[in-house]
This record gives sequence, structure tokens and C-alpha cells, in this order.
Amino acid sequence: MEHSIQILIVDDEQSIRWVLEQTLSQLGYSLHLAASAEEAKAIIDSNAIDIAFIDINLPGQDGLSFMEDTLKQCPDLLAIVVTGQSTMYNTITAMKMGAYDYLAKPFDIEDVEGLVEQAAQVIGNSRHSSKSTSSSKRDTGESLVGNTKVMHSLYKAIGRVAPTDLTVLILGESGTGKELIARSIQQHSARGDQPFIALNCAAIPSELLESELFGHEKGAFTGAVERKKGKLELANSGTLFLDEIGDMPLKLQSKLLRVLQEKTFERVGGHEVIETNMRVIAATHQNLEQRIEEGLFRTDLYYRLNVFSVYIPPLRERRDDIPLLVEHFLRKGAHELAICNKRVASDAMEELKRYHWPGNVRELENVIKSLMITNVTETITIDSIPHNIIQHQPHVEEGETLLEDMIYQHITHVVEEYVKQGGEALMDLIIPQVERPLLKLTLEQTKWNQNRSAKILGINRNTLRKKIEILGLQKNEEPGQNH
Repeated sequence: MEHSIQILIVDDEQSIRWVLEQTLSQLGYSLHLAASAEEAKAIIDSNAIDIAFIDINLPGQDGLSFMEDTLKQCPDLLAIVVTGQSTMYNTITAMKMGAYDYLAKPFDIEDVEGLVEQAAQVIGNSRHSSKSTSSSKRDTGESLVGNTKVMHSLYKAIGRVAPTDLTVLILGESGTGKELIARSIQQHSARGDQPFIALNCAAIPSELLESELFGHEKGAFTGAVERKKGKLELANSGTLFLDEIGDMPLKLQSKLLRVLQEKTFERVGGHEVIETNMRVIAATHQNLEQRIEEGLFRTDLYYRLNVFSVYIPPLRERRDDIPLLVEHFLRKGAHELAICNKRVASDAMEELKRYHWPGNVRELENVIKSLMITNVTETITIDSIPHNIIQHQPHVEEGETLLEDMIYQHITHVVEEYVKQGGEALMDLIIPQVERPLLKLTLEQTKWNQNRSAKILGINRNTLRKKIEILGLQKNEEPGQNH
């Protein structure tokens, strides 16, 4: 299939250039290769480049700086940042500068193909979105820690929304770090040097919450001995973070909605109309749609807050990040507790990775701090790990064991008969039988939304489309129909 899309690959590693060139040229794209920013500039000056893969660590000018300059010159170019140093700062910075997406080394060829296909569709449909090239004060502190795919998706979301003034709704279980996300959005925004005002709607009695939010005038109620500015007033020109917004009383929800619509409010007991220019970021661990059905949350406020939503995965869904988090908390604890640096033995680390962490990152941090205090030696051994962590079987692993038992029961007879008959290519027979119901059920649950289904399954959309074709899955297929 012929494409008019021209792709530039900028990487100082010859092997990376070769792999990307071979992969994309076979798909019919026009390829240009450069080992440095200087070479890439010359190519861009003489060619209409549509997509650019840009490595961050380039000789001479670094990749992020080169990308920023390039997007000023060619705002419609779609830049995909490639790097082996996939830190939170790099990801957020790249997305904030206007990168189309982010690819961490080592990468899967299917991911590359999927990214280019999506970018090509954007170009073909002329749906280029304007990209912000404004820079703000850089915060190099790794307040968010994680290197898994779900965390990189989170970093990219922060990078995209931070430069805007959109209202953000952060969703996630308790202890996942919703306030850290809110602070990161604020730090990477144009309001980064303005106040960040946080209010936990669940931690303050309902009768006092209105005063905390709106402030009050002297004599407004018993105990109001002087005028007090509320969070709305203190957050002017900055960011107001409303944590656990799902617990806000209905009466106060209507007043907050009015503030978001009119950008004005009055203190409790006052008549002065106060204007506010603030960005609102809200967060909750609750299902707001369910709260709406129960009559506990306003539909109009939900849509006003849910302009851009960010989901934080629980720790049990990103177990590979646990060692990084442990090292982070060990360094943090050594500084805060003024004790020597400690390490966690490998078998102890495995137990920490197996635990399901119902309290998420907050619980992990508290456990690490406790272990640092109770261990007199430099190494935290498995004997030091609390018994509830070692003895408790993770929910996910229990589910996986049950699923494995069901699969064993289903295919045991097939395998036994195949072995007796001396059959070959058993994998070709079994894998489709396992994949077919898995893909079919997932597609049905998402109403055949292939993008969402691919994300849930953890595969590329191209791969899902190919499997649908190979397995003969159809949207109108009857439950008992076989192919």
C-alpha cells in the first residue's frame, strides 16, 4: 500500500535507525534517517516531513530541545519521542512541548506500527491539533515514581493537559497519589508559580465545609469573630484542588457549580461579589456515576468537572513499579528520619511485590518507613516483613490460579488425546480456543470499541484487528456459533 507520509528517524544508534527503517519502509512509508539534530534539520529544510521519531539523547543539541525548535518551525509535524531514559520528567516535558506520543526503549515493533498508523490517520483526516510550545519552570523532582506502561500513559496525560486551563477530574483508589498528580499538573502549567490550595471534602464536617470553601464575614455565625478568606479566594490565579469531591454535600455542590459557571462568589454572611480566576482539579475514589444514580451527586456538576479525566491505577496493577517505589521511599526515609541508607533483600522484595496493597502507594510508604526504623542493620530481610504481608495471598494471584485451573480442566482431555495420536502443532489448535472467548467477551463488554478493547487486553489495535479477522469474530455473532 502506497503512502505519501514522510517519516524522519533521528537517533544516534545505528541499530535503532535500521530497525525503524526496515519496519516502516515495508509498510510503504518514505523514510529519512539522521544521527544528530544537525543532520535532521537539513532533512527537514528540504523535505515535507509528516512524522518524526526523535531520540532524547542526541549528540550536540538534545532531542527535547530539537523537538521544541522543530515544532515551532513545523507545527503540523507529529513528533514521537524515543528514549531509553523514560522518567516522569522526560515524558511530561515531551508531551507538554507538543509531542504526539512517547516510545520507551526497548519497544515492540507492533507499538511502532500502531503509533504510525494512528499518526497517519490524524494527518490524513487533517485533524492536527495545535501544540503548545510555551515553556514553564521545570520541576526535576520525581514526585511520581513508575516506569510501567500505565504510568507512562499517566505521564503523557499530565503533559497534555497541564499547559491548558481545563478542569481535571482525577479518579483512583485511596492512597494512589491523587494529590501528587494534581500538584504535578499545576507545577507543569502556566500557573506553576501561583498558589496550590487543597481542600479535602471528606475530612471537614459538612457544617464547616462551606466556610472553608467560601470564607465568611465577621459575625456570619457563632464563633465567626473575624473575616476569613476561603479556599476559593486563596486559590485566585492559582489551582484549587478539591479532594474527595464525591463526599461534598448536595447543597454545597450547587453553590460550587454556580462558582464554576459564573467565576464569582460571596463569602458566607457577606454581600460582596468576589471574582475568581482559578483552575479547578477535583479527585475522588468513588464512582461518581453511581453516586448520581443514588441521588448523591449532581449530574451537571459531574459534567462540569469531568472535562478531562485522569485515572490512577492501583498499585496491584503495576507491581513492576514496586522496586522503584521502594528505592524511592528508602531514599526519602533516610533523609526524613535521619538514619543510614538501607536496602531490601531480594527475597523480601519479592514478598513486597506479591502483596496486593489495599492501601496502595501510601500503605507501601508507611511499611517501608516502619521497616527502616525497626531494622538495626542496613539490609531489610524477609524476616522483617510484617506477617500480614507474607501470609496474605494476593487477590490477583488467587484469581489467576482459579483461571489457570479452569483452563487446565478444559484442555486436559484435548492434550492427552493429541499426545496419544502423535499429533503436531498443538499450539495452533489450543491458542485460538483460548483467545476466541477472551477477545469476544472483551469486545462485547466494550460494545465493540476496538481501541478500548485493545487497551484492556494489553495489545496493539492492529493486532486485535488481525485476530478478529483470523478468528472470524463478528459483531452480530450468536453466543453458541462456532467457526
